[in-house]
Amino acid sequence: MSNSIPQQFPGQRNEEHVMLMLRRHWFSFVPAVCQVIALNLLPIGVLAFFLYGIDWQPPTDGLWYVVGVLITALYYVVAWLAFYHSFVDYHLDVWVLTDERIVNIEQKGLFDRTISELNIAKVQDVTSEVHGKIQTLFDYGNVYIQTAAEQQRFAFLQVPHPEEVARLVVRANDAASKRESSYAAPAAKPTSAAPAAVK
Repeated sequence: MSNSIPQQFPGQRNEEHVMLMLRRHWFSFVPAVCQVIALNLLPIGVLAFFLYGIDWQPPTDGLWYVVGVLITALYYVVAWLAFYHSFVDYHLDVWVLTDERIVNIEQKGLFDRTISELNIAKVQDVTSEVHGKIQTLFDYGNVYIQTAAEQQRFAFLQVPHPEEVARLVVRANDAASKRESSYAAPAAKPTSAAPAAVK
């Protein structure tokens, strides 16, 4: 996988190694970009319609001119704030895979953040899903990680290279399971032979 792997993230434990850090695929952010472009072009289109469609002349001074400028400025501020909100939600939603756990950092709005984690050794099943022509073309999709039956699935949503991500999770789970098995196995104690009795 070509993604660069950072060495550290907030809350990282000692001796914990980052294997993968993921954000949603860039194509999932395209609708927000298209939306802000459309919102910026909308007032221009409306103004062009009034100027050339019905031959309306906007006021160039007075109260209505000031009101029009204020409404237009407020419109653009709201449009760009909505775009910024979408960007923050996209950029700060992060999934981190380490050799010990999976960390999900989910940004909710500008001021709320939820961080959840899963012990990598508790993983029971990993599934990658790619739906439709767009996801197949750009190679992104969802990865679902199942633990105990009563718990909800841990989900990586709209991440790039989902099959490779699933393989890395399985590999990390196998390595963690082997480590736990080696720690749990009792150390063999050497036994010394009893000295032969001398008659």
